[in-house]
Amino acid sequence: MNTRMGVISPEGLRLRASGSVSRHLDTLAGKTIGEVYNNHFKGELMFQTYRRLLRERFPGVKVIPYDQFPIVYVGGDPASQKQTAKEVARLAKQWGVDALITGNGG
Repeated sequence: MNTRMGVISPEGLRLRASGSVSRHLDTLAGKTIGEVYNNHFKGELMFQTYRRLLRERFPGVKVIPYDQFPIVYVGGDPASQKQTAKEVARLAKQWGVDALITGNGG
């Protein structure tokens, strides 16, 4: 008796790529970094620490603080999340941001 069994992955269905992936930066020296906060786990303290460490390690790094970008709340409806992501991307492009630090725990 030959019985076939199907398996359903708990990870869900495979998704196709939604776009290209940016290449990694060789260094953060002289780059502009944006901070995007999700309003979780002491971001006010953590982003202050990240800024200090980045400036100590990478000469000429410029940081655009999280309070210059919209807060990205976890959860909520997909339409508002998409709109917020578009606004973050628009501002990052406008300010010449090379990389974003996003989130901050959960």
